[in-house]
Amino acid sequence: MRIVQLPQALVDLIETADFLAQDDVQVADRFFDAFERTLDEIRDNPKIGSLRKFREAADVRMWFVRDFDKSLIFYTENADEIVILRIIHAARDYTRLLC
Repeated sequence: MRIVQLPQALVDLIETADFLAQDDVQVADRFFDAFERTLDEIRDNPKIGSLRKFREAADVRMWFVRDFDKSLIFYTENADEIVILRIIHAARDYTRLLC
């Protein structure tokens, strides 16, 4: 199954890594690696994420980046692809950001 990352998801990913790198570049590197491993998990089992409903969005699933439990991945899935919508820190109001 193909994984597609929307432009905003890539921005989120880079912003998160930049934030982590301010304290420790190695942590930012581990974050990128953990994100890639998590995408593999989602690809292997697309229904792994909790189903969330947002007003204007289709059914969205939420899962966390392995070893970075406060970094949440929001995605949709269908028979052909998984679309990564956002990567948002759990402390943020993700319901507002996804509507």
